[in-house]
Amino acid sequence: MAIDNFIPEIWSAGVTQSFIANQIVIPTLNTQYDGDATSGNTVHIINATTPTIVDYAGAGRSITAEALADTEVQLLLNQEKAFSVNVDDVDKVQAAGTFNAWTDAAGKALAEDAETYLLEQMLAGATDGNSGEVAVDTADEAKTAIRSIRTAMAAAKIPTGNRYCVVTPDFADLLIQGLTDVSAAGSSEELRNGMITRLFGMTILESALLGTDVSAVGYHADTVAYVSQVQSLEALRSQTSFKDIIRGLNVYGAKVIKSEAVIKYVSA
Repeated sequence: MAIDNFIPEIWSAGVTQSFIANQIVIPTLNTQYDGDATSGNTVHIINATTPTIVDYAGAGRSITAEALADTEVQLLLNQEKAFSVNVDDVDKVQAAGTFNAWTDAAGKALAEDAETYLLEQMLAGATDGNSGEVAVDTADEAKTAIRSIRTAMAAAKIPTGNRYCVVTPDFADLLIQGLTDVSAAGSSEELRNGMITRLFGMTILESALLGTDVSAVGYHADTVAYVSQVQSLEALRSQTSFKDIIRGLNVYGAKVIKSEAVIKYVSA
């Protein structure tokens, strides 16, 4: 039997919702470059330079215009990832009113793939905040690492709003060990739920995709760009068995726009 009741828009919405629900870092990033970009496109991001401030009164109230330069960052949409699954007796499943098992699994897989690539790009384009190669083995050392990231961002004149820091589960555990009372943690709810939320002016995010080392990456929301489109989702009948095939394609790219605003701290 063909998939007479298959509704691509509903299935696509299910995959997209699961994709969004399983994202950790992506929702915090600069996504203003989303739009009509498609596979193989390059997004050209222009960083304007700051003009020189001069003493107008001391210059005899005359001023010479300077030529402003700019720098360009190219974001390549060169990641093309796909999934294809066999679904037995799809009509029976749809009659029961659920595709949740497949939509959730597909969305989670897409999210993990995209965030793994994104974090790799962030680490590759970040400024090293642990130049002394300090090992992070205690709660105090973990908090010192976060303070070092904050100090580096402040020294680079990064705006105080929309600062984030993504950490590994091991690093998060060290931070939680150091938040032993409400005065340190901010609220009793954070302690009860094992959450860190805000620390030293940054929203703390926890991701197992960051790597195996105890590490943290601080960043500002506008300094890492991410572009993604779920290009297509379709269903077709298998020619070799009594199954239906559901498959989808995701094309995306990510780029650090300002390396001085992305600070990594990797434990020695």
